[in-house]
Amino acid sequence: MFAEQLDILQFCLNQQEKEEIKDGILIKRVEKLPCKPSSSITAIGYNQLEHILYVQWHTGTTNRYFNVPPTLWNQLMTTTGSIGKLYHQLIKGNYRGENVDNLI
Repeated sequence: MFAEQLDILQFCLNQQEKEEIKDGILIKRVEKLPCKPSSSITAIGYNQLEHILYVQWHTGTTNRYFNVPPTLWNQLMTTTGSIGKLYHQLIKGNYRGENVDNLI
């Protein structure tokens, strides 16, 4: 597990601080992604070990979604379309979620 966390950290450093790690969660700010600017989502995070997706909203609230596969995380990371639309199509209502303390 420690080696995997080091790999994630090295990846983050190579991305010139475009992302950060907090409590094992890889966090990306939406403005740093190739997607269109979002009017509702400010950041997304992913815990690769537990397959938990985190979505932080402009309102300051954060939701987490359980059992989200890495392939879906990759879709969110690489979309050039609307990340909010992708969230509504693929995540909302399809994965068990709950409110949590702020991600960042």
